[in-house]
Amino acid sequence: MNIASFIDYFIHPSRFGDLEELRRARLLVRACWLTSLFSNSYILFSYLFGYDKGVYLMIFNVVGFIVLAFFVKTKLPIVLLGNIYVFIGSFAVIFLTHFSGGMWSAIYPWIISIPVLALLVVNRSAAIFWGVISFSAMVIYGVLAVEGYELPVEYNPEFKTLWFLSVVPGLLLIILFISFVFEHTQTKALNSLAENNAQLQEQKEMIEMQSEHLSKLVEEKDYIIRVLSHDLRSPLKNISSLVSLMEVEKDETMSHEYSKMILDASSSAQHLVNRVLEMDASSQNHVELQHEEFDVNEFLEELILGVEESANSKNIKIVYENKAPKARVNADETYFALIFENLLSNAIKFSEKGKEVKVQTTVDNENLQVRVIDQGPGVAKEEQDKLFQKFSKLSARPTGGESSTGLGLSLVKRYAELIEAKVWYEDRSGYGAVFVVEFKPISN
Repeated sequence: MNIASFIDYFIHPSRFGDLEELRRARLLVRACWLTSLFSNSYILFSYLFGYDKGVYLMIFNVVGFIVLAFFVKTKLPIVLLGNIYVFIGSFAVIFLTHFSGGMWSAIYPWIISIPVLALLVVNRSAAIFWGVISFSAMVIYGVLAVEGYELPVEYNPEFKTLWFLSVVPGLLLIILFISFVFEHTQTKALNSLAENNAQLQEQKEMIEMQSEHLSKLVEEKDYIIRVLSHDLRSPLKNISSLVSLMEVEKDETMSHEYSKMILDASSSAQHLVNRVLEMDASSQNHVELQHEEFDVNEFLEELILGVEESANSKNIKIVYENKAPKARVNADETYFALIFENLLSNAIKFSEKGKEVKVQTTVDNENLQVRVIDQGPGVAKEEQDKLFQKFSKLSARPTGGESSTGLGLSLVKRYAELIEAKVWYEDRSGYGAVFVVEFKPISN
């Protein structure tokens, strides 16, 4: 059994639930055992110097301190037990001082230790109480000495020098012992507190990280919903337009054609939902792309046909310039289409009625570039660094009252990265906007 286990044996289990109570209990048990051991040496000194009362009182001290240690195992308040501890010591010191010469006794300075022990072992209030008692005792012995009243000296006077040499340094030793015990207990308590604070700090940081992670997840889920709502508008609008045409057009052949187009649009919408959810499930890192080889010019021409109705509603003409014949790429058609649907939608949205939107394919340094050029207000220079950020809304506003979520260009950026393409903005200084998408074509 180590010392810590030995000390804890004397402590009632209920005290372990309160750190301050436990600290005080441990300190009191240590003080009881140390002072009882220390008092044993003074039994021997008292016997050698012929001080019978000293022998009896030191035996009282030894037994009293040992018994008191066992009372810490009960539920008695530590403050009460601590004061009993101080009482046992103070009674012996004051009594022995009286029968060894009073103020001229070697034990007289020991009265100073009484409030010191009360402060270390009990608390400040106890130190004040026992300080008053100690001060009163010292004053009384001083007054008796001034008045010339001689108190009895019951030890052998022949050993007076040895008596002082043995007793007075002991005062320093016992205060040092108790102080070291107090310091050790206090340091251990502070270290334990520091460890608990460190654990709390770690838990706080973990909670903050989890909160931040949760916020990101919530933001990302919200983003996915916005993506779906943004990119589903086009196929749903196409379906709505086709249904309207079917109600007007009574030709059975055309109705069959419209039904096929509605089926294609709904299939496209379903495919889009699946791909966006797939992108979310894979945390946008390892999206499983479906690469296909196709002709960019043919693909863009079909895509332009799909947005012509929206352009016609604002009397906007879409011009396609093919300066890169036989341009073929190997890419995911869904994301390829979404890139240009968003760019064309933005071009139409921010162009005034009667303007022109141009789609142009060129080859630059063996790379295929597709430009979407409009005649709108363009993007202010101070806002160009916000172009591809999520939910960024710039000063330019749609010209026909259309809604704008601030998602379109951020999606273009993401989709371009997914299919290993580059996208950027070319400034035309207030003469419209130019967005460029660059691909690696398939070598002929």
